[in-house]
Amino acid sequence: MLGRWAPERPEEVAAVYSGADFPWWIAGGYAIELAVGRALRPHGDIDVLVLRRDQAPVRDLLGAWDLYVAASPGRGSLRACRPGEVLRPPLHDIWCRRTPQAPWSVQRMLDEAEGDRWVSRRDPAVRLPIDRLGRTSATGIPYLAPEV
Repeated sequence: MLGRWAPERPEEVAAVYSGADFPWWIAGGYAIELAVGRALRPHGDIDVLVLRRDQAPVRDLLGAWDLYVAASPGRGSLRACRPGEVLRPPLHDIWCRRTPQAPWSVQRMLDEAEGDRWVSRRDPAVRLPIDRLGRTSATGIPYLAPEV
């Protein structure tokens, strides 16, 4: 069920999210590369962080994609995202692929927010204004600030 990965490139993700009216950021290893301006290593996946409250517009943006929830975080099981489903904690990872036959290409992660502040799902005491959560690469791609 888990299948293989062929991650999208940051530029491809940016093209998909170009019409988004909500904040999003490349996270993980690709975010570090966007911060330093060069490739550092091969990647098995690409992470995209969005705020949990923006689930509906993200789902609309990826309407034709095949989406699966990591149903048991850390246990390696997936289940299909149900139409209109709103994920609640502790669920926060969604595996995405363009079609059911395609390899997985994006891991979307949901993080918490209260008002204009990001709240770490790992430690709710760690907070940051959302407008300081990310940066923009020289090529215009938003990425999660390395210190986050």
